[in-house]
Amino acid sequence: MSTPTKLPDRIFRDFSAFGLGLMQQVARRLAPTRLRPVHITWLFLLDGLLAAWLVRRGQRRTDRLAALLLVGKHLLDGLDGALARHQRPSRLGRYFDSIADFVVNVALFAAVAERRGGRLRDRLLSATGLLAMLLQGSLYNFYYVRYRHHLAGERTSLPDEREARPYPWDPPRLTRLLQRLYLLLYGWQDRLVARLDVWLTGPQAPPLPSPALMTALSTLGLGLQLAVAAALLFFGQAARLPQIFLGPYLLWSGLLLGWRAREARALTRSD
Repeated sequence: MSTPTKLPDRIFRDFSAFGLGLMQQVARRLAPTRLRPVHITWLFLLDGLLAAWLVRRGQRRTDRLAALLLVGKHLLDGLDGALARHQRPSRLGRYFDSIADFVVNVALFAAVAERRGGRLRDRLLSATGLLAMLLQGSLYNFYYVRYRHHLAGERTSLPDEREARPYPWDPPRLTRLLQRLYLLLYGWQDRLVARLDVWLTGPQAPPLPSPALMTALSTLGLGLQLAVAAALLFFGQAARLPQIFLGPYLLWSGLLLGWRAREARALTRSD
């Protein structure tokens, strides 16, 4: 049976995967239909862009609707992956999914900048907050992908996406185009996190994080990030979104990196 966390077994608790057990059940029902994961990806892209447009309007009622749409975007984001695992994987879909995530995040932070007044300092604060959010998400994804490969889980994502090749059923030209765009948006983040991990753990092959650390790292996943954004919107605090990722989230990320360094070095010495 497939699991919401893309792993063969529940090795750790994934806080960013809330609600995705339900999406697995929905995916099983949709698998025999003509609906494809790319259709779901388009839907969550439109959902997220609508949420950002509502945030820009700056009304309490539209903020609450935007909060619900962001949660819905997270669920649809999980549904397209679950449906792909029930039908067949796609590198085209994998890249389109991540690019759609990026577009929604940019639109959301741009809307918050307008809410704050649209001045240069507001745009710079939102851009910096967006960058922090992306890097924090990439930190979790870096370890999550390696966990999946080590434990024979989902392998559509690779530790180094430069090595990926389209599946036989993927349109090769379009897949390579989206791969290049993915590498432009995320490739530098993946390499930065990989170098940071080597710096933290030493040049030897570092051990995987413990399940407890992976549970903690999952709080940096996009699902929980969107849940935090939704909570801020629901309670009328949309303007504080950049500070959340530049303040508490950044501090928490630093603590997790310290945990990673201590754990990896302790495990290396014990070996």
